[in-house]
Parts: sequence; structure tokens; C-alpha cells
Amino acid sequence: MVPPVLLAAALAAQPALSQGERLWLYLTFGASPIVTEELAPLLGGLAASQGRVALAPVVVALTVGGWVATALLYALGRWRGRWIRRRFPRAGAAMKKWLRAVRRRPWRSAFAVRFAFGARLLLPLACGAAHVRPDVYLTGSFLSSAIWSALFAALGFAFGETAVAALQQVRRYDQYAVGVLAGLGVVAWLMIRRRRRPLV
Repeated sequence: MVPPVLLAAALAAQPALSQGERLWLYLTFGASPIVTEELAPLLGGLAASQGRVALAPVVVALTVGGWVATALLYALGRWRGRWIRRRFPRAGAAMKKWLRAVRRRPWRSAFAVRFAFGARLLLPLACGAAHVRPDVYLTGSFLSSAIWSALFAALGFAFGETAVAALQQVRRYDQYAVGVLAGLGVVAWLMIRRRRRPLV
């Protein structure tokens, strides 16, 4: 799979693409979402806005690629969920929290797999480990993948280079944003716990 930066450079350098090159690009876009997340549909939309590829096949490739990847993670969680929790204790602790949420709301959890920022690997695994019905998971995750792909490809088509540059800036600081959100969550938990403590 070609890294997104090289893909963008190739698109910018080459004025016209042959049919085979377009097919290769669609396959690359389809294989990219699980690794590059929002960057893949933004680049796909950008390529479509420049007339290098058609927007509809880009959205279809992204939808199918993202859906298949999350379906494989779901199957892995269903087959080896307990082993994953034992083998990777840190991921297992986070997965336990997701399991509770998934068991309460299986349909919403299946629908959220492409939009669960920071949990796009763990949430499908948790859906599998919680034995969400396959028809519920596959339908919800397909709709999620289709909406996510269309939304970000449309942003790439409309705003192109600006959207890609903005996303790269945001991704530089995403670990800090996650840390701040985690810290705020701990503070909120401590405040709630303190209020529930009976007065002596």
C-alpha cells in the first residue's frame, strides 16, 4: 500500500491517469481507511475534484475497504476475544469498558465503528467479543462505513488541499487532545465520587 503523502505527490505530478492506474488508485483508497483513517477519503475527494478519478467509485472503494477491515476485526473479536484480553492486558482493560457499552447498545455500537475516534480497532473487536449478532453488526458497520466515506470524500472534493492540510495539523496534536480529554474524565470522575461519599 502506498503512503498517503506519496499518493498525493503522484496525483499532483501526473496530469492524466490511464484506466489501469485509476483502478490501482481505487484499490489503494479501498485498502487505506483502516490505516490512514480520514486522510484516505480526503485524498480521494481531492483526486476526484482534480478530475483524476471519479468520486462515486472512490466512495464505493472506501466503503467496501473500511467495512471489510472492521468485519475482519469483528470476526477476530468473536473468535479470540478472551485471548486478546489476556494477551494484551492494556488493550484488554479498554476492551472490557467497550464490552459493557456494546452489550447495552449493540446496534449503536455497530453503527459507531467508523466514527469512534480513538477506538476504531477496539470497538469492532468488542462487538465480536460481545457476540453482537452478525446481521446487526454487518448492517450497522456497513452504513457507518458508507456515511463516513461519503462525508469525508465530499469534504475532500469540496475543500481539497485545505482539508488535507488541516487534518494533518490536527493529527499532530491528537495525542495531546486525547490526554486532555482523559484528564478531564478523571477529574469529573473524582468530583462525582466525592459528591457521592456520605458526609461524616
